[in-house]
Amino acid sequence: MFFSKKTKTESDKKTPMWSISEKGLKNTITNQLYDTEGLTYCSKVEGDNVHATIWYHHKYLCNLTVLTSQSNVFRNNYISECDAFIDDFKDVEFVDQLDNKIEISIPNLNINSKSYVLSGIRTLDTNPGYKVHHYGKYITTVNEESASIIETAKEIYLQRKYGVSGSNTKSTLDEMQSYKVELNKLHNLNPEKVLVTTETAPNLNILKRIDVITAECVYGMNIFMDIFASFTDVLGGRSNSIQNTLRDARKTALAELRKEAASIGANAVIAVDLDYSEISGGGKSGMLFIVASGTAVIIE
Repeated sequence: MFFSKKTKTESDKKTPMWSISEKGLKNTITNQLYDTEGLTYCSKVEGDNVHATIWYHHKYLCNLTVLTSQSNVFRNNYISECDAFIDDFKDVEFVDQLDNKIEISIPNLNINSKSYVLSGIRTLDTNPGYKVHHYGKYITTVNEESASIIETAKEIYLQRKYGVSGSNTKSTLDEMQSYKVELNKLHNLNPEKVLVTTETAPNLNILKRIDVITAECVYGMNIFMDIFASFTDVLGGRSNSIQNTLRDARKTALAELRKEAASIGANAVIAVDLDYSEISGGGKSGMLFIVASGTAVIIE
């Protein structure tokens, strides 16, 4: 089945823009197919026509119109129904109070050969007339009817971009965007820059506690026997060699703790603790365990 939309040229009118089948919705101009699994629609009856807003993976795709007798075309092709309808918007032209031509074609308002994105447009009732601003900068002054058209176009544009307020479709879209932000944080984390602290502090604004993490470092006791046999600094006092070895082991354990934190999306570790233990038996040389543990968190 084919759909067509009114356009400005006769050649465009002859070419259907969308076709639907069990595979999905296809743009007949670009030949891009939007698979059925990702499509949802919300419809509204108006006279002999049914207007439908089509979403793809919870993002606005297009608005289509069919006859009431064909209103089951979406359901019959296994497209799921949702709760987010957006009114269609046709390009409009009007003049301001100085007879300058204004054209609105979502997403832009065009005047005097300049384009302004609708999301930045504001209209202010100044009686008489409505002043039009773009991010605080004055553009022109229009009458009440024109200001209403501008605000309607702006609302439709924002609904297309961010979803319809209060709908399940928008809630799902917001969840997807939040997940994407968290995923990007995980991919962008540099393990070398993860903060490790020994305790919580008042100046750390913890946004989320993720999990308790640990990192282990194991050394064979033979390394200490070799050190005793090779260096004289072990006689009668402190052993710099063993201290250096233990220091390296501690740094290794903390480095592994940083990597573990980064791997689960944390940017800090609080309440860090280091434990040392020895396991030996069977007449064989023992093993020295160094375990670093803490709570992986996300801080502001």
